[in-house]
Amino acid sequence: MICKQCGKEIPENSNFCTFCGAAQPVTEPVQEQAPQPEAPAPAAEPELVVEPGPAPEAPPAPELVFDLPVPEPEAAPAPKAEEPAPMPLPDPAPMPLPDPVADPAPKEEGPAPVPLPDPVPTPGNGPANGPVGGPPPVPPTPAQPAGAAPANGGVSYDLVLKIFAAICGVVCVLRALGSIGGVFGSLVTLVRYADIPSLFYMVLNLGSLVCYLAAAAMLALLALRRTKENTEALVFGLTASAAGLLIVRLLTLVLSILLNIIFYQFFTFRMFLNALGSLVGLAFWLAVCLGGVWGILYLMKEAPQPASVINDPSAKLTIITEALKKGAGEVQQQAGAAAASAKSAYDAHQAQQQAQAAQYQAQAQAAGYPAVRIQTNRSLIAYILLSIITCGIYGYYFIYSIARDVNTMCRDDGEKTGGLLAFILLSFVTCGFYGLYWEYKLGNRLAANAPRYGITFQENGTSVLLWYLVGSLLCGIGPFIAMHILIKNTNALAAAYNAHNGL
Repeated sequence: MICKQCGKEIPENSNFCTFCGAAQPVTEPVQEQAPQPEAPAPAAEPELVVEPGPAPEAPPAPELVFDLPVPEPEAAPAPKAEEPAPMPLPDPAPMPLPDPVADPAPKEEGPAPVPLPDPVPTPGNGPANGPVGGPPPVPPTPAQPAGAAPANGGVSYDLVLKIFAAICGVVCVLRALGSIGGVFGSLVTLVRYADIPSLFYMVLNLGSLVCYLAAAAMLALLALRRTKENTEALVFGLTASAAGLLIVRLLTLVLSILLNIIFYQFFTFRMFLNALGSLVGLAFWLAVCLGGVWGILYLMKEAPQPASVINDPSAKLTIITEALKKGAGEVQQQAGAAAASAKSAYDAHQAQQQAQAAQYQAQAQAAGYPAVRIQTNRSLIAYILLSIITCGIYGYYFIYSIARDVNTMCRDDGEKTGGLLAFILLSFVTCGFYGLYWEYKLGNRLAANAPRYGITFQENGTSVLLWYLVGSLLCGIGPFIAMHILIKNTNALAAAYNAHNGL
């Protein structure tokens, strides 16, 4: 038996070659069928033929051998099947082959060939059998911690607390204004009629006022100056203010019943129900206010324990006082800075207006306009009285004098105020609408020319027209207020004009 790897003879039915260790077929049928897969065996014969080949025509012979095996090699291999028997011929030919093969032969004599099959399937099986010829296994990505997401789902409870506290603070301020009205009403009743119950009502309204203001202050501190350190003290202050309001309202209910029975001998069950309903409504609102603040703080995980809120009230009052002082100081500083900024802006504006007025005065003097003193003592009362005494004639003279003076003071502005004749004719044609338009234009002209003399007016023609149209619904006093605006602005502009002209 010949080894298929090294070509040496080995014992029959051997599974492995004793020289090179190559595996050998077990059964003889495998050797009989070997010629078909051993198509490269004829390729070895040409190599043997080439050495003794007489002519260079030997190379094409292998090509014919490879091309012809498909149709007729079945008859040709029959005689060639006997040729493998004299295969001992390769003894001289393989002589060069054992030389290179002889080196690996001793290496494979040991147990080395046995582990060789193991590494071969290992890469195909993946990193499970070991990192042979591949990258190391990648560890799984650790899961993100649960705390990475915001605990409150992205909602800013601090902002919610500020808004809620601000709204409740505004409501407290409005209720405090109502208590101020009750205080002054009781005081007036006490002074005018010497009504003793009014004194008690005044004291109770004063207590409500103080409690409402205290609650508003606590809510303002919760919205603007709250810290983790003073939260408990502020909640204590808000709770104390709410308790004070309930006590005052309860005293008001009891005293109203007693005073009405003692002093007026009149009291009905309906009056009691009204007072009781007011007390319940106040309690409900305070519960919403206080409960809302505590609930938002609970969501923020900063809510104080109910039992600890009432502990050590003196220390909490000290904290509240310090917070109020600090807040008042900051507000005072901000107000001072705002006032200083406003004053500097006002001074700069006044300087600019004075420079413009001086420039205008120089231009007027260069143009040769006569400087005439303008009247500055017009008044609404004189206008009304003289119009009544003269049966309306003074009203027309007033329009004539106003138009004349305004045209003098506001010359070179590109406009002209219509005189008395135009006022009468156009008012008659337009059924009085031109009078409204005349006063509207006059108000705008006064406001536009005031900066030329270093002054400014808050009212303009729109203000005058609104007082005429909308103010007429207020018992007819709107037109008088509009006329007062025109007279006041004309006097102010006339005074500035006279001052700039040295009159």
